[in-house]
Amino acid sequence: MREKILKTLAGFHARRPWWMLAIIAGLTIIFGYFAAHFKVTMRWSDLLPSEDRRTIQFNKIIDEFVSATSIILVVEGQEERIKSFAEEVVPEIRLLVDSKDDTPFIKRIDYKLEIDFLKQHGLMLIKEDDLKNMKDVYKNPNLVPLVTNINNSLEKEYVGREESLSTREKEDQAFTFLDGLENFITSMKLYVVDMPEESSARNPQNAALQAVDRLLLGEPYILSYDRTTLIVNVIPNFTMWDAGKMVDGVDAVQEVVDKALLDNPDIRAGLTGILPVGHEEMVYGEKSIGYTTFIALIAVFFLLVVSFRMWIAPVLALSNLIVGIVWAVGAAMLLVGTLNVMTYMMTVILVGLGIDFSIHMISGFTEGRSLGKPVEVAMEETFLKNGKGILTGGLTTSIAFLTLNISSSRGMKELGIVTGIGLIAILIATFLFLPSLLVFRERRFEKKRKQGKLRKEFALKDISFKSLGRIGRVLSERYITTLIASVLVTAFLIFSSTQISFDQNYMNMEPRGLPSVTLQDTVLDKFDMSMDYALILAQSVEESRAMAEKAKDLGIVAVAEDISVYFPSNEQQKQRMPFINEIRDAVRDSPVEESFEEEDFEKFRKELNRLEMNIMEIQDMAYLGGQDRVDNKCVQIIGKPDDSESKNLIREFIEMLESDRVRAMAGLSKFQEEFSPYFQKSVVGMSSVEPIHLESLPQTILDRYTNKGRTEFLITIFPSDNIWQDAEFLKSFVNNLERVNENVTGMPSVFRALIEIIGRDGRNAILLALVVVFLVLWMDYRKPGHALMAMIPLTIGFFWMLGFMGITGIKLTVMSVMGLPMIIGIGVDDGVHIVHRWRIEGKGRIIQVFASTGKAILLTSATTMLAFGSLVFSIWPGFASLGLAMFIGVGACFLATVIILSGILGLLERKK
Repeated sequence: MREKILKTLAGFHARRPWWMLAIIAGLTIIFGYFAAHFKVTMRWSDLLPSEDRRTIQFNKIIDEFVSATSIILVVEGQEERIKSFAEEVVPEIRLLVDSKDDTPFIKRIDYKLEIDFLKQHGLMLIKEDDLKNMKDVYKNPNLVPLVTNINNSLEKEYVGREESLSTREKEDQAFTFLDGLENFITSMKLYVVDMPEESSARNPQNAALQAVDRLLLGEPYILSYDRTTLIVNVIPNFTMWDAGKMVDGVDAVQEVVDKALLDNPDIRAGLTGILPVGHEEMVYGEKSIGYTTFIALIAVFFLLVVSFRMWIAPVLALSNLIVGIVWAVGAAMLLVGTLNVMTYMMTVILVGLGIDFSIHMISGFTEGRSLGKPVEVAMEETFLKNGKGILTGGLTTSIAFLTLNISSSRGMKELGIVTGIGLIAILIATFLFLPSLLVFRERRFEKKRKQGKLRKEFALKDISFKSLGRIGRVLSERYITTLIASVLVTAFLIFSSTQISFDQNYMNMEPRGLPSVTLQDTVLDKFDMSMDYALILAQSVEESRAMAEKAKDLGIVAVAEDISVYFPSNEQQKQRMPFINEIRDAVRDSPVEESFEEEDFEKFRKELNRLEMNIMEIQDMAYLGGQDRVDNKCVQIIGKPDDSESKNLIREFIEMLESDRVRAMAGLSKFQEEFSPYFQKSVVGMSSVEPIHLESLPQTILDRYTNKGRTEFLITIFPSDNIWQDAEFLKSFVNNLERVNENVTGMPSVFRALIEIIGRDGRNAILLALVVVFLVLWMDYRKPGHALMAMIPLTIGFFWMLGFMGITGIKLTVMSVMGLPMIIGIGVDDGVHIVHRWRIEGKGRIIQVFASTGKAILLTSATTMLAFGSLVFSIWPGFASLGLAMFIGVGACFLATVIILSGILGLLERKK
């Protein structure tokens, strides 16, 4: 039946090639239309199963929480300059509008604390224990009692209490308070250095008022611990699903930043966050696949020119390949709609695999024509001798890819679908399009040959490789040596494969040098937290509060943000009210002293000495406990304990006071005159006991932590370290958060799940592919022994690949693991063609088998290696790792085919 169909098709090509070309043209137009409308997504979450709980949660959060996807502007430089830069660009960014539909790009921008809300409810947001220990700080606005109360509170809260710095949250609270103290002392120094009448000129923004805000509210900007980096969180009106708006919106923000940088050469600024990373992944991914596909096509073309010793055959082969790829991409759009990180490289895979069909077809046809056979006869023999192998090889390769459909991972499943169907599309094109091209070309040559106008280099030539045939004969004649050596090498490489390791660092698969990725490292270094955060949904404020508290208690968590920070429970508010009332009454009843008297001076100096000692105690405690942020802040205030030359801010201030008491008292009087009334007013304002309700929260806070219906609440959890550098840290981070809530999602959870699913499904797909391919070959050959023989080189080549990777230290990645099942389909093709040709040629024809078909599989392997090798030049290390693994695998399978099958065929022929 198959032979009859092949004969009929060959005859149709020989007699009516124009009909075939008309059919091809129509199909290409149809598939080309769909191919022109493909869409791309580079999100790793799209590789997970659509029904996976992490995928469902992630998609839900992106859809319902406007702040879940944002643009992070990172600004680096001197403190005052980066604040000025932020104030310059923020209004410009707010005004950005999409030129396509005149809608605003930006919903809001967060780069400061909710100052107005804190000035009204600040004390209500402090935890009861902290409020109890620190309440005295707020009771008296005058300098001497204020510093005295600060000392009393420090001794209650911190001195001798290691647990006061036991969590990241407590450490950050201590840092913030110490930072406020540093600013407080620095501001007083400014007033003492200058004459009172000069202080306002030196401090046009009034340092005394700023000192109050910093002491009571903390730093208003989102600044790093060393105050050299500032973050601006830009919340857009679009999500990461809106690919077009994402590209345009990120580009618009970048344009504003770039323009501002021209006027601020001392500032460094760039964009990071989910949207900029997604934007750059998409842009760079398109460029990468575009030029790697081009490299692959050019490399394949020149290889074929050299191998065929003419240029016409490569042109025909590539023409057929391009038509097949157009069909494949069009079919992919109909089947899956969108290309993801894995399926996006289908064109490179199809270049490497699809060209194989053309090479085998051209090899068979040129062999017949070189022997002087007519076009019709040469075409029929090509279809019968080579066509069977092409069909079997193409179908087994396609089936191997289609077995990936069993995977629960969308990435693997869709890769199997688009590549498997794509190969079938190219296979069909090879039988419908390429033969007609060959017939047209031969008829034209025959006409020119009769007219004596044919140039020798345009004629199709025999491309059989006699030397490869001789190699096959030598190996087959020495089959015992060949097989024993193969077994020994295989055993060694199987052992070496056990040394292979897995690279779980997701960032190693991101494009090299992406500004958005580089800035994530900057944020990690400056803020001691990773931007690869986890997300949890809560159904109530109380549930959000409980889960956030659990997360904060984990040592691997830097920050857990949720709405409860701004919305204490009714019970918590009631417990805090007595302390707040006590503070309000005390500060309101404390008269503001108009001047700094002589008797105040000595008390003040003693309290400064006491303050220095208290900070030394905190410094020792932080150093021993490993709280580097607090330790470093203490160093900035009192210097290093083992370095007498280091700057001590408090000591310098005391010496300044003692050096000129009159001047010092005048400056302190001026400072107290400006500081104390504002301090009193601010504390009274923060002492509101009016209950906080969800509806009374500012819109910006609600948008940040609740969905549009205010029925669900978002918890954002930032890890304290780089989750990609240490696989155990990633595992610990995800496992601990899953104990907080099993539906935790975000990049850490998604990637961890991806590793587990791909490892499991990849193994299952490989086993299924082996079984299915064996059954297909059994049905084709009618002999299970021949089917097994065709698969032996694949199995051996697979272990050779892993062994070589183990020896050379090449690591497996998520991308290369996803590609391992592809080796089944690619590697079996060589064995299929050799066994097919051997069955046709019969005993004693090994040299012809390897000279003709061997040359074809050498070319197909070389072109496939070139196609995958082009991925090594990709700016995406993930693609490069896949390309390198496949390059090694294809080469290993070819060598195994030639060596192992030569030995096996030699053994079989001796037995016969």
